[in-house]
Amino acid sequence: MHEKYIENAEEKLEAAEYLLEGGFYNDAASRAYYSMFYSARALLSLKEIYPKAHKGVISKFGLEFVKKGFVEDAYGRALSHAKDRREVADYDIEKNIGKEEAEAIVEDAENFLVRIKDAIRDILEESVR
Repeated sequence: MHEKYIENAEEKLEAAEYLLEGGFYNDAASRAYYSMFYSARALLSLKEIYPKAHKGVISKFGLEFVKKGFVEDAYGRALSHAKDRREVADYDIEKNIGKEEAEAIVEDAENFLVRIKDAIRDILEESVR
């Protein structure tokens, strides 16, 4: 199951990068968040944890991987921050995500995906031993 989540994460990240290039900063931030969301779901799926809501994914990711020291705190903070900014990008017609902020969120998503892939590899290697 984790492979499908990673596929979705990679697709959302690619879309975020295209949207960023095209100047669609709100949509780039939104897709970058979804890349992180699916990455987190991939990691959770290895423990057979399948939260239904965004808040549940973030909470369980924090409890299962950040608090236990398996994934660094910065990744938990980046996921929460990206969710907050995604809500602004998608629902707040009075505010917009600027270029610099969108670039930072997309970069966070790139780093997040790399870190989660490493974590998945570590877990799978450990389960083989």
